[in-house]
Amino acid sequence: MSQRNITIEELVELVSICAGVRTDVATASTSTFEELGVDSLGVLGIIAEIERRVGRKLGPDAELVPSPTALISFVAEGDVVTADGV
Repeated sequence: MSQRNITIEELVELVSICAGVRTDVATASTSTFEELGVDSLGVLGIIAEIERRVGRKLGPDAELVPSPTALISFVAEGDVVTADGV
């Protein structure tokens, strides 16, 4: 069964599993992927797993999302959030 959205807690788990970077909700909520140490390959892995979980492709713009919170918004609304990267 797929879900439509993803939570910050789920995304923190995916950052660890897909990118090998340990973080917590508070840090992930206020940091960019770069600040967390997640490289572009890690972001692609996270996106692929989110696509599997939500049951739809996010499209190439998903790779441009700068932060975990922006990615959550992108998944929920389909919009890139770029203000200060968070």
